[in-house]
Amino acid sequence: MALLPEIDEEKTIANVRDFFEHDFKRLQNMAHISYVSIKSPIISGMPTGSSVSNSTADKLTNYSYARKTLDDVTRACEHMPEIYRAVLEYRYFKGLSWLQVTDRLDYSTRRGQQLINDSLLQFAEAFSDVYDYRVFK
Repeated sequence: MALLPEIDEEKTIANVRDFFEHDFKRLQNMAHISYVSIKSPIISGMPTGSSVSNSTADKLTNYSYARKTLDDVTRACEHMPEIYRAVLEYRYFKGLSWLQVTDRLDYSTRRGQQLINDSLLQFAEAFSDVYDYRVFK
């Protein structure tokens, strides 16, 4: 009997890859909202409602959420073994292609693919206390 449930590696890798290829980019954009575009609230005696949901509070909430999540991603990566951290850094933080990542790390394409998948699995474990991308069998 195993102490820990078995992870469905294929589905877990797909979840983490989807996060980095879609949500991560969006979070990066959200975290760079310029404070210049956020206007000071106008206080008046009359309550007002807005049909636009992009209020100052929403912008600040989105910005804060994005910054915190990106900090959590960075923290999770810091606790990963160096080779796996390097793979994710080159691919998602520096925007290199997978081929460029394997070339930069001086690995064959086959070994590079294995490292890529292992890196995504390592991230899923390291990030699981923030959001669990793991899929169990």
